[in-house]
Amino acid sequence: MSPNAHAVLSIVTHFINKDGRRRYVVLGLREVYGEHTGENMAAVLIALFKDYRIAGNLGYFMADNADANNTCIDAVLRALYPKMSVKSRKGRRLCCFGHITNLCA
Repeated sequence: MSPNAHAVLSIVTHFINKDGRRRYVVLGLREVYGEHTGENMAAVLIALFKDYRIAGNLGYFMADNADANNTCIDAVLRALYPKMSVKSRKGRRLCCFGHITNLCA
């Protein structure tokens, strides 16, 4: 939550460019309207991916270990890849090692 009480979702992408170089780009900082649920976050992500015209070129998603992120990523993958199996969707959801280490400490 930001100081002005707006829920903001940051989206960063990592990819290999045409020259074979690793790149990362901040795609956006978008407000999440309504409750901070997986479904509401998914709506923000889907709109952003469509704005950038990358909806069909997504690989894996990394986020902290919150349950809402599991719901969000599953909803995004179901919307963008309706024929993808449950097992494949779960395999594309990666957990952030930094957050895991922090929880262990």
